[in-house]
Amino acid sequence: MSLMATTTTELVHAVRLVHSSTGVVIKPVRLGPTLGSPGWSTRVVDGTAVVTRRAEGSGPAPTHIDLVIADATLAAVLDLPTPADDQPPSSVRVALTAAEIAVPVDPVPMVLTAVLSAHGTGAPSVGKSVTVRPQTGAAVPLDAVPGQPGTYRSALRVWGAPFTPADLRIGSTTVRKVSVDFTRVQTRITVVDPT
Repeated sequence: MSLMATTTTELVHAVRLVHSSTGVVIKPVRLGPTLGSPGWSTRVVDGTAVVTRRAEGSGPAPTHIDLVIADATLAAVLDLPTPADDQPPSSVRVALTAAEIAVPVDPVPMVLTAVLSAHGTGAPSVGKSVTVRPQTGAAVPLDAVPGQPGTYRSALRVWGAPFTPADLRIGSTTVRKVSVDFTRVQTRITVVDPT
């Protein structure tokens, strides 16, 4: 008769970085270097860092992990905290304080530009009052760009979750739903002005 040894592991922490404006889990992440502790293991599965331990014989629990944004283009448009001296660049240090941890990560300030053309003629639509109205909160004005007829631009700003999506308005007329492209610092849209 032979005996097989079995090891029981349990999930202790599930950690995700979440884009604060879109609510989407940031998936291209990898683990930064960690100090090992007997019986503890961490791996990334579909954007979630899974921290497990053996049920018996485990050493001290880790206090934090570093999640590194693996896509440099994405990391450039996220407002990541300044790393500690022992932390990799483009990473977020997460304290392991709960079973389920979702860390919101803000985007960097971005600009939204709307290019308006008059319905029927296609000529630049000038002299308009253009705003972006969020689901909640105050509208953001898009100001006329000097020397670029029909072009209206927001100030550089962080576009929060209420703007995903938002209403583009010309005067009091809602023209269409818009969202910022969070993969770039400037989003440019072309719109036919029906007013």
